[in-house]
Amino acid sequence: MEIKAFFKTFWGGVVITILILIIGYLTWGFFNRGGVDFVFSGTDEAKSGEVKEFSLTVENKSRVKLEEAEIKIKLPEGVFAVDNPKEKVLTLKLEEIDSLSMGKKEVSLLITGESKTLKKIEAVLAYRSKGISSVFEKKAVKSVLISGSSFRLEAVTLSQVFAEQVFPLEINWENLSGYTFDNVEVRVEWPTGFIFQESVPEISATGDNRWTLGELYPASQGKVLVKGFMTGQAGETKRIILNLGMVKDGVFLPLSKAESFLTVIKNPLAISSLVNSQINYNADLGETLEVVIDYQNNYSATLRNLDVEVVLKGEAFDLSTLKAPKATFLSKTNTLVWSGAKVAPLYSLNPGEKGTLEFSIKLKEDWPMTSAVQKNVILEIQTLIKSSNVPEQLEVSELPRAATLNTIKINSGGNLVIESYFRDAPSQIANTGSLPLRANNATDFTIHWKVLNSFNSLRDVKIRTTLPLWVEFTSQISGNYGSNRPTYDPLTREFSWQIDIIPAGSGIITKAQELIFQIKVTPSTAHINQAIDLIERTTFTATDAFTGKNINLNYPAVKSIELTDKTVLPNEGIVGL
Repeated sequence: MEIKAFFKTFWGGVVITILILIIGYLTWGFFNRGGVDFVFSGTDEAKSGEVKEFSLTVENKSRVKLEEAEIKIKLPEGVFAVDNPKEKVLTLKLEEIDSLSMGKKEVSLLITGESKTLKKIEAVLAYRSKGISSVFEKKAVKSVLISGSSFRLEAVTLSQVFAEQVFPLEINWENLSGYTFDNVEVRVEWPTGFIFQESVPEISATGDNRWTLGELYPASQGKVLVKGFMTGQAGETKRIILNLGMVKDGVFLPLSKAESFLTVIKNPLAISSLVNSQINYNADLGETLEVVIDYQNNYSATLRNLDVEVVLKGEAFDLSTLKAPKATFLSKTNTLVWSGAKVAPLYSLNPGEKGTLEFSIKLKEDWPMTSAVQKNVILEIQTLIKSSNVPEQLEVSELPRAATLNTIKINSGGNLVIESYFRDAPSQIANTGSLPLRANNATDFTIHWKVLNSFNSLRDVKIRTTLPLWVEFTSQISGNYGSNRPTYDPLTREFSWQIDIIPAGSGIITKAQELIFQIKVTPSTAHINQAIDLIERTTFTATDAFTGKNINLNYPAVKSIELTDKTVLPNEGIVGL
C-alpha cells in the first residue's frame, strides 16, 4: 500500500493524531519549561519602612520570539509600589522578547510590617510564542523577612509607679529612613487599669490611645507626652505596647513596635471606700447606699491642704436624698468635695494619721426603662484624694494623690402579671359555660401569665402554680411563648412554664413573653354561696444574669370574684345552685 493511501485509512488517521499530540506536547514542554526562564530577584531581608529594588528577568532560550509578554506582581498587605502605592496588582509590559535574548524589569517596593514576619510577593509571567495561539505562564515567588524597623520608637517612663498616682510617659520616635511616610499614627495598647489623663499633642478623636503624626519626612523626629495613672495590686507588672504605622484605606500598617514594663507599688497616700460594706454592690431601685471613705498618710512627711472629691456617675442616683456632712456639692458635675476648711485632718495630715468620711444617697424608686441604653446599668462612685502641695522632704515630681472606684449594678425588676378572663376574644380561645357559676356545671376561663423585665436579662425562669381539685387544664394554650411550652402533671396537678432567657426590656420596650392557658372549672355543692380559687398560689423564680441575684416572687391565688375581665361582675363568681 502506498504511504499516501495509508494515511487516508482509519489507522493512518490514528497515526496522524498521535503525531500531532506528540509534537504539541514537545512544543509546550520546550516553550513552557526548558525554553523560558523567569527569575524574581532582590533582597531576602528588609527593615519595616525600607524601600527595596527588585528585578524580574525573563530569558528566552528558544529560537522562537516571545510575544505579548507581561508580568503581574501581586503585592501582599503592607507592601507598596513606590511609583503607584494604590495598586495591589502591578502590571509590567515586556511586549516582545527575541529568541536567545533577555527581557528585564525593575520595581521599587516599600516593605512594612512587624519584625520577624515574612512577606511573600508573587509574580506571574504570561507570554505567547510566535506562531502559537496558546498563552503560557510561569510563576515566581520572592520571600522577604522583616528584620527590624527604619524607625526609632521608644517609651520613656518610670520602672515603678504608685497605684493611683499620676505618672509621666514619653513616646519618642524618629524616621531613620530616606523615605517620606504619610498618614502616620502612634497607637498604644494600654494595660488593664491604666487611666488616661492628658497628653501633648492631644489624642485623636477616635480614642485615648491614638495620636496622628501626619506626614513624616526623612530624619524627622518628635515626641508625645502622656500623663495617666495606674490602678492595680502592689507588685503587679504592667506592659505598655507602642505601635507606629501608617494608615492606608482604613488599614493600620505597622512600621515599628516597642514595649515598656512598669511595676505598681503601694501608694503612700491610701484611700478606700465601701458601699454598704462592699467594694462593688448590687442594689435595687429605691435602696439607700451608705458610703464610708477611709484615707491614711503613709508618707514620711506631713501632707497639707488635701481635698477629697467624689463623683457620682449615673442617672439612677436620687440627688435630692444626698446627705454628706461637711461636704460641698457641685451640682453641675455631681461632685462632693471635702477640704481642710471643714475637715481638720485634710488641712494637715501627719505621717501615719487616718481619717474617715461618710455620706449616703438613695437610688430613685421610679426610674422606668425607656431604651436599650439602660441595659446592664452600672453606676460609679469615683473617689479621689489629692494634695495641693509637695512637702520639701519628699522627692516626688507629681502632687500626692490616690483614687478608688466603687461600682453599683442595678438589679433587674422581673415581674409576673397574672390576668383572668371569661370573655377573651383576643386570645383566640373560646370559653364556654355559664355565669354566675353553678354547682356541678363547667365554665371555662383563660389565665394569662405575662413576664415583665427591665434592666438585665433573666435566666432559668420558672413559673409554677397548682390547679385545685375542681379545675382541669383543657390543653388549650395561646400567646407569645415561642418554643417554651408549658407542662402539666395530672398527678401533682402542678402547671409550670420554664423559660431559659427573658431579655432585658421584655414587656417594657419590646413585646412581652406571654402564656395564655385555658382551664375548666366545675364547682361542687360544697362551694355554694362561696367564691372559689381558679388557680392556687403562683411562684416566680429566676436569676438576674447580670448581677446574679436570685428572684423569688409569690402571687396569691386567683379568685373567681376578682377576674381581670371587667365584663364579669364580682357576684357572678359566687357559686349558686
